[in-house]
Amino acid sequence: MKETDQLSALLPQKSIAYAERMNMPYLGYHVLREALTHTLLGESESPILYWLGKDIGGKIPIQSANGIIMPFIRLGLGQLDLLEESESRILFKLSHAIFPYMSEQRKSRALSLECGIVAGAVEQWRGKETTAQLLLEGESEIRIEASH
Repeated sequence: MKETDQLSALLPQKSIAYAERMNMPYLGYHVLREALTHTLLGESESPILYWLGKDIGGKIPIQSANGIIMPFIRLGLGQLDLLEESESRILFKLSHAIFPYMSEQRKSRALSLECGIVAGAVEQWRGKETTAQLLLEGESEIRIEASH
């Protein structure tokens, strides 16, 4: 049985393969995440990014809490590490080289996309309405808690 690429529901397979072979600077992506989304979405940035992330995450098939880790890496969203898992709650640690250069306010707004992706993926896997929230603990500790 041929394994389906987890991200094929988001982009055509040919473009995924090509994009993953490219070595592009991160700066353009960072400008889009920092300036463009904030300018376009204003005060609605956080809820819109969460909703968009939840839609994207719902299209990423996973069979376990660890199943979302590789899509995060491939999408350049950071390193997601599973910390705790129970029937009603999953806790991840999220890290990325750019996070120390973001203000706490920017993290709390912009990382709503990542929260939404986790919520959407867990929801489609477990078949239960799931929400995720960002937990900022100090300057460097970023956690995402998914619960239902």
